[in-house]
Amino acid sequence: MMKYLVKSLVTLALASSAFFIGYYLGQEKIVSRIPDFQEDLEGKE
Repeated sequence: MMKYLVKSLVTLALASSAFFIGYYLGQEKIVSRIPDFQEDLEGKE
């Protein structure tokens, strides 16, 4: 039972980390396509 639990937790962690990395890279690409949007973000900080 413990082996199954650990295996499912590791699988879940890998899947979620892969999703977040893909989401983050997608956001970076969107931002690079819109230079004005990036400048606005830097101006607010």
